[in-house]
Amino acid sequence: MENFNIENYAMKILVNTGCDCYTYGGERSKNILDDLKAAFPDGMLYPYIDVANAILAMSRPEPIRRSAWRVCWDTDTCAEAYGVESFEAAKDDALDTLIGWMMEESNEWEDEIPTEEEMDNWDYMIETYSVSVEKYNPMTDEYEEYWNPSDDELKQIGWKTYTE
Repeated sequence: MENFNIENYAMKILVNTGCDCYTYGGERSKNILDDLKAAFPDGMLYPYIDVANAILAMSRPEPIRRSAWRVCWDTDTCAEAYGVESFEAAKDDALDTLIGWMMEESNEWEDEIPTEEEMDNWDYMIETYSVSVEKYNPMTDEYEEYWNPSDDELKQIGWKTYTE
């Protein structure tokens, strides 16, 4: 029969509730007693406090992780970035963002041929919205600009002003 001490019991509780050694390794450690009481309202094999301390003893903080690549986008009202795992995915996402903006803008047109005001809005978007890809540098813990769409790539997807 398995040695069923409090440490084994605590590990089984973590595994059976979908948790791991990182779940209570940080700020959430304050909640462990309340979480145990909520999950096991009828009591446990060991006292709540003993199980909580056994879980805390095996817990550790989540390691710091950075995505290798980041897609950055910028409009006239907002700038954001999000991590992705490969350069190819980042580049595709960046170009898809531009295509999405073009679709949103043209979907607002009343007719197939835009009015003067709609063309001005289109040109404003082309001139002010941008995307790029950045690569993480672990030596500086900073993201560095790595790729911007070339003029040919932009023209290929239709990212050009109406005056062009």
